[in-house]
Amino acid sequence: MSEQRDIKTTREEHPLPAVVTHWVHLVAIGVLIWTGFFIHSPFYSGSMANNRTFHLIFAWVLLSTAMVRLYWAFIGRSAPPGSRHEIRDYKFFAPQPENRGKFLPMLQYYFFLRRTHPKTAKYNPLQKGAYAFWGFLIVLQAITGFELWTPTASFFQPLTYALGGPVIVRIIHYLIMWLFVVTVALHIYLVFVEVVQELPLMFWWRETSPEPGKKR
Repeated sequence: MSEQRDIKTTREEHPLPAVVTHWVHLVAIGVLIWTGFFIHSPFYSGSMANNRTFHLIFAWVLLSTAMVRLYWAFIGRSAPPGSRHEIRDYKFFAPQPENRGKFLPMLQYYFFLRRTHPKTAKYNPLQKGAYAFWGFLIVLQAITGFELWTPTASFFQPLTYALGGPVIVRIIHYLIMWLFVVTVALHIYLVFVEVVQELPLMFWWRETSPEPGKKR
């Protein structure tokens, strides 16, 4: 584990709006994956109509919450790990001097080619890349979803046939879902092996102190 993460967690590090939108995102993605698998190939005796309805509702929940989170990043404030000194939240997602030259070392660390976690900013280069990738996937998934949704299919028809037709769009939509499954699973794994001390903060918004003997 990174030495830089063996420090007290603070509510300023993950303010309540960021925590709430994080969990709304997780629930929405979970429902979309479940209903998406059912729509693709029913695996229990449920209603296709109900699953399609929930799929649509939580697609809008995911999109609207993503827009709220993006908006809050520019008006809200958060702090680095262990600090109460808050700055505009979006600055933690922008390039930072602490991350310069850290992409390859972080890659080596995640592939078990390096034993120590490089000292980085609040979010390391690979984290920032993952967040940007998720944003791209949400937009792409929304577009392909609207291409398949009957009320908007005609509007997106030129794009649909430019991509190869409804069948190809459906395959793209399905494969993107698998990207979410894999990356969310990886995110959960890294939380438990890297920053498990932050779980009380993310679950109950409760601060924690470093374990005795840990270096700050």
